Amino acid sequence: MRSKIFFLILLLLPVGVIFGGGGGVFRRTAPPDLAVRAAQAAPAYGHDGAHAAPGGERKVLYWYDPMYPDRRFDKPGKSPFMDMDLVPRYAEDGAGAGIRIDPAQTQNMAVRTEKVKRGRLVFTRDIPADVEFNAYRLARVQPRADGFVEKTYDLAVGDTVEAGQALVEITVPAWAADQSEYLLLRSQRAAPEIVRGVRERLRLSGMPEEMLKIVDQTGRVQTGLTVKAPLGGVVTALDVYPGMNVDKSMTLATIQGTNPAWVTADVPERDIHLVGGGRIRVAIPAYPDRAFFAESATLLPKADPATRTVPLRLTLNNAEGLLKPGLTASIRLRGESDASLLIPTQSLIDLGGEQRVVVRAADGAFVPKRVRVLRSSRNETAVLGGLEEGEDVVVSGLFLIDSEANLRGALDRMRATDGEAE
Repeated sequence: MRSKIFFLILLLLPVGVIFGGGGGVFRRTAPPDLAVRAAQAAPAYGHDGAHAAPGGERKVLYWYDPMYPDRRFDKPGKSPFMDMDLVPRYAEDGAGAGIRIDPAQTQNMAVRTEKVKRGRLVFTRDIPADVEFNAYRLARVQPRADGFVEKTYDLAVGDTVEAGQALVEITVPAWAADQSEYLLLRSQRAAPEIVRGVRERLRLSGMPEEMLKIVDQTGRVQTGLTVKAPLGGVVTALDVYPGMNVDKSMTLATIQGTNPAWVTADVPERDIHLVGGGRIRVAIPAYPDRAFFAESATLLPKADPATRTVPLRLTLNNAEGLLKPGLTASIRLRGESDASLLIPTQSLIDLGGEQRVVVRAADGAFVPKRVRVLRSSRNETAVLGGLEEGEDVVVSGLFLIDSEANLRGALDRMRATDGEAE
């Protein structure tokens, strides 16, 4: 019997009572404070066409949906676009260049501000780099005389050699006749200038000075030439084998020096001001527990127009031979800017040709201001003009302020003000 009575009650009840006015039991409702303000702002028409709130409260110009601020309604109610209540626009909200928003709405939109401060930006840039051979330490070994190879040593491309290490033994037949003439003139006590002339001819033919001294000391002809490495490094080319004929212009080997080593990197043009600001630290992934520091840094004179970078060359001591050409590296550039006004980078509004921020004035209004950006680092941006130290700039909620208070209209008013001032 009870179930039948309940069923009859359900049939008699309006559908709107069950589903909450047609919105359904699952309808999302607006925040209570917005609903209360909308209900309290019942329209009353004044002589100027605005809705005068009862009891001398603020005048309501119109109601609108914060997500569609360009659509206006002459009475409160539900938004036809979103499942939320319309919000009143008060007469004083549009006055001046600032934007006034109800404090409760500001809190609901999670608007956060930070102070403009004066300080220095600290820059830290990590740039990929490579270890390379030192091009200043390059030697191409030549015999400097015609002959043939008597002996080679156990060397191959990639081997490391020391300065003065023997590379190949060569016999130079042409030296026999010249040395015999030289020794004969000495034994006959010929005129000193004649003896010196023959000796100089031997030196110019490619005979090393140390070999001439052996001839002077022993009085015997020396035709065997030992070609030695002029510097320590890595053999990068080797083209010699026993029995082959060589001429004085032939390159027998190429040796690339490794100490000091070079580390090269391409520095973005916006960061070249950091080069020269102190010792440059170099990190080598192959040695994670070691720190290397450049002895000198050179920015090469030409930038790459395709990548907008400038080549940087660092010189590092490599006495231990740890810095092997081909290893990857990274360099860390550090520096500071001059003292200037600093704002959070998040507070910038980029309008293409100009940048602006929104400042919260002392009376609670939000005022957009134009700024000139200098540089940014570590989520901070240095700006020039437009702001004063201690002002509050909006960091979060900028998009919601734009939707809620028609920020673009305020920007247009400010541009007009700027145009009149100019």
